[in-house]
Amino acid sequence: LYLMNKKTQTLKKYFNDKKSYKIPTCHDPLSIKLIEKKGFKIGFIGGFALSSASFGYPDASVISRKELVESTKLICNQSKIPIIVDADTGFGDLKNVFKTVKDLSHAGASALILEDQVFPKICALTGKVKLLDMKNASKRIKTAIKASKKTKGILIIARTDALTNNSINEAINRANLYKKLGADAIFITGINNTKQADLISKEVKNIPLFINITEKIKFNMNKIKKSSFKFILYSQQVLNSYVDSTNQTLDLIKKNKNPKFKNKASDTLNLLELKRYLKIKQN
Repeated sequence: LYLMNKKTQTLKKYFNDKKSYKIPTCHDPLSIKLIEKKGFKIGFIGGFALSSASFGYPDASVISRKELVESTKLICNQSKIPIIVDADTGFGDLKNVFKTVKDLSHAGASALILEDQVFPKICALTGKVKLLDMKNASKRIKTAIKASKKTKGILIIARTDALTNNSINEAINRANLYKKLGADAIFITGINNTKQADLISKEVKNIPLFINITEKIKFNMNKIKKSSFKFILYSQQVLNSYVDSTNQTLDLIKKNKNPKFKNKASDTLNLLELKRYLKIKQN
């Protein structure tokens, strides 16, 4: 095992402590800088957000592993906090899963999420997902764990989409199987109400759990914060606000109005540490 890098060591501590963490999704180096500046401890590169904002494609296995790895490198290089990356299905067969884990680790990711959909995947929000059978899903997770041991200790978060197909029992069974195989954390996507959240908390124990906060949720956020869901993922919110605010700005421009912003060009330059770069030039 290679020496675990500092950001991954920090994330591992978060996995093992008693706190819960809100994780907003970024799609480029600027958005991760804003997330970090607001004091969030962990960043997440979401497949939907990255595919949409950085490449202009839907979340449907359209962007390549190389594009994901390059984007991860750019974002991790501009961030001091650990980054978790949405690695979809690992981009193909088991050889490709192995390579994806190694490549994302070398790009600076501290953890990745690997899901049990059939490759090529489709966005879970469409409700049209196809699951790998348990045997092949297990092989995928095992391969990722094996690959992680050949890296700087990148953490493996096993995700199941079984609940998206309305099977909470299968989601729980798969979560416990992936835990048994050695995943570092579990992410059951598609949790929308308190009943589901409570049942999963009760049945999947002694491993960090992720929950995704979507527009469809019908539960109290304070309750979730106090529950056994350790990592609270906000996968769409930053992207949605980007689309909304851009549309509002464009509407004002169309009406011959000059949009006014709280953020000034000088604020952006400060965020990007202009003075530090100017000092380098002087020396």
